[in-house]
Amino acid sequence: MAIIGRLTGSRSITFTAIFAAMIAILDSIPMIPGFYGGIWDSWGFLLSPIVGILLGPVLGVIAVGLGGFVGHLVYFRDPLELLFMLGAPVGAGIAGLVYQQRWKFVFAIYSLLLLAYFITPVTWVLSLWGIWDVLVVYTLVIGFSALSSFKISTTGILNSTNAKLALATVIGLEADILVRIFILIPGQVYWFFYGLPVEELQLMWLVAGFITPIKVIVAAIATVAIGKSLLRNLQNQKHDSNNQFTME
Repeated sequence: MAIIGRLTGSRSITFTAIFAAMIAILDSIPMIPGFYGGIWDSWGFLLSPIVGILLGPVLGVIAVGLGGFVGHLVYFRDPLELLFMLGAPVGAGIAGLVYQQRWKFVFAIYSLLLLAYFITPVTWVLSLWGIWDVLVVYTLVIGFSALSSFKISTTGILNSTNAKLALATVIGLEADILVRIFILIPGQVYWFFYGLPVEELQLMWLVAGFITPIKVIVAAIATVAIGKSLLRNLQNQKHDSNNQFTME
């Protein structure tokens, strides 16, 4: 269960609204002024994984999705960005699932998205370099899913809060990127809406192998930096709420 989900229902709703507002603010601030699209369009990615971890895979998706939608309206971009923004709430949900170690769902989502990618003919001429980070993370998902299926404890691997936060963030954000790839390639957006020839797509894939991991690393550092203190404060609130309920 999510950390905030362990609080009362009214507090869960309050925190969902607060985080949605924070996401909206970050999403309405351009990361690079004048740059209106792609994975670097705003700063919302810094907070979306921790929102999924704290709120869980249901409320986290709602908060990030709502906040991203509002942020996209405030800082309006190419209308297609409203489609690509679907990656952020999915990534938040995946981060929440990983933190809760619900690996079967994570494995299923990654597998379906990658299957759709590789059966799309245009990907047969695209370099694997462009998605190397997604493939590396997918091997981690396979490994942890296998350990979970065989009831093998992962405590020795994820024996610290920092490790769990970093892993959930990395896998969550790579899922965000994978959803955007799914929309662009299997969804045929690259052709129907952007009219990109295969040659330009191949060039994009060569560049993507360098830039997308940077986003993931930056977010992982931010999540670990602020995640522990947020978790500690929320757990203290839960403890205080339980004490108050007991006294009453």
